[in-house]
Parts: sequence; C-alpha cells; structure tokens
Amino acid sequence: MNNYNSPNSDNHNTSSYPNDSNPYNTSADGYTLPPKSAEINETHLKHSGPGIASFVVGLVGFLGHLVTFALMSLVLNNTIELLGSSISREELAIHPAFVLGSFAFLVCLILNFIGLILGIIGLALKNRRKVFAIIGTILSGLLILFFTVLVLGGIYLT
Repeated sequence: MNNYNSPNSDNHNTSSYPNDSNPYNTSADGYTLPPKSAEINETHLKHSGPGIASFVVGLVGFLGHLVTFALMSLVLNNTIELLGSSISREELAIHPAFVLGSFAFLVCLILNFIGLILGIIGLALKNRRKVFAIIGTILSGLLILFFTVLVLGGIYLT
C-alpha cells in the first residue's frame, strides 16, 4: 500500500494530484496547505497599520489647517473692522486669535510630520497593502510643503 495516500500518514504536505495541480490546495488526507509565496496576491494582503494611521493623522492635520485658517480669518477680519484700518502689525501680532491660531497651525504641522513618518514606515512594510500609506504620505508631505511655502513667502514679502 502507498504510504502517501493513507489517512494515518504523517506526511501532510504531499498531494495525490499529479504535478501539484491540486485546485483546492489540500493534501491527500484533507489538510489545507499554506499558500505558496507566488500565490499571495494583493487581494489577500492586509492594510498596514502605520499606513492607516498616516492617512488618519494627515486628514486630521488637513482639517485642522482648514478650520484654523477659517477661524483666524473670521476673528481677525472682525477685529480689524472693529478697531478700524489703523491697526498696526504689532497690535495684530499680539492679538489672542493670532497667537492661538499660530499655535494651532504649529500643532497641525507636528501632526503632519508624524503622518509623514508613519506613511514612510507603512510604505516600508512588506506583504501589506500600501494604499493608505501612499495617500497619507502624499497628504502630509503636501501640507508640510504648503506650510513651508507660506512661511517663506511671509518672510520674504515683509
């Protein structure tokens, strides 16, 4: 009797199908075999945790920048209208809305740096989907670039 086809065999990785053409990926005694490395495709991979975190942090940073910009614009516009157009740069620089808004922009910038680092980590992981890591890295990188351009533009325009 052939020992490969017996149910009491300890050799679970042998297949009774010729030429490894087993369509169900099971051995002769019914055990499921692990997939071959070539059979692992994109549909069975999990999303990377750092990639998802990068996307979420980048999105929170983006929304934080938008909300901060909108609130600072409204408050400073109302302040300038109330005080008249004779407000100086020094008075505007110490206004509480400007100080808190600047702090909020810096917090969002730190979030963007964290999102960029998490996105790079998510891109470096093997056998994981990289969709969220790519989106999070691009979003965080663009926001950092935009903030840098705003700061440099403010420095050179004054």
